[in-house]
Amino acid sequence: MGSKQIIRKIIREQRKRIPLTLNQLSEMSGVSIAHLSRIEKGQRVPSSRTLQLIAKPLGFDLNELLIIAGYLSSEQPPLSEEQRNKIRTELNTLLERVVSDSNRIKEIVNRLLMTS
Repeated sequence: MGSKQIIRKIIREQRKRIPLTLNQLSEMSGVSIAHLSRIEKGQRVPSSRTLQLIAKPLGFDLNELLIIAGYLSSEQPPLSEEQRNKIRTELNTLLERVVSDSNRIKEIVNRLLMTS
């Protein structure tokens, strides 16, 4: 059974197990009833965005659905300490830029308000 058939079966079985109707899942996720129905029938393959929208109402972790659907590998090697430190450094740099830009924007807005 391919990932297309597996994902459709898992989505349908989980929806029925909860239980949710297609209408209820549609309302909770924002995905149309027609599209959900086509996915469950195997006529459409859900995009990663669709999986993101239906994961929570179905009680799944998004990564679980992405792995089942074949969008992510389940064999992701763990990050080394060096890789984690590099990511932390990059994130801190980005956060500092955001704070700096935010302060600069506030200064500009204040000047504009004073001249009005």
